[in-house]
Amino acid sequence: MAGIGLPFLRDLDFGMNWLARAAELTWPENVVLEDMSYAAHRAMHRLQEIIPSKLILVACMPRGVDPAGTIRRYHVRDLPPLDLVEVHERLTEAVGGIVDLDHTICVCRYWNALPYDTQVFEVEPAESNFGLGFSEPVEAAVERVIQMVRAEVGA
Repeated sequence: MAGIGLPFLRDLDFGMNWLARAAELTWPENVVLEDMSYAAHRAMHRLQEIIPSKLILVACMPRGVDPAGTIRRYHVRDLPPLDLVEVHERLTEAVGGIVDLDHTICVCRYWNALPYDTQVFEVEPAESNFGLGFSEPVEAAVERVIQMVRAEVGA
């Protein structure tokens, strides 16, 4: 299971801070908690190194279609086919230092670094300004995401 976040950007740091809270819990032996808050091509290489049979990605992503704190859960295999122009743009941005869930998924999908069973738990952020801690709606989602992920892995 991997968290993706942007340090010190409030809700956008969800993946990293969620992992810190999740690390305080007991997980099945086969569950590995991994911080993947780095460029997509580096995440791809890490996934190619560990070759997980299942992957759960946890992050906040501003989509602007749901209220803050909304949890969206989906399988990566259900996403539309990749667009090669988008892959090129996202890889170029990732090499330039952009870190987010969409870049990681796009690059890792293109180079087949994601296992077939890759699920995403993403939360709609309310705040992305510099600072620590979550907004109230995102804080309220933390425990729900932990419960959902624990149910998924049989913890």
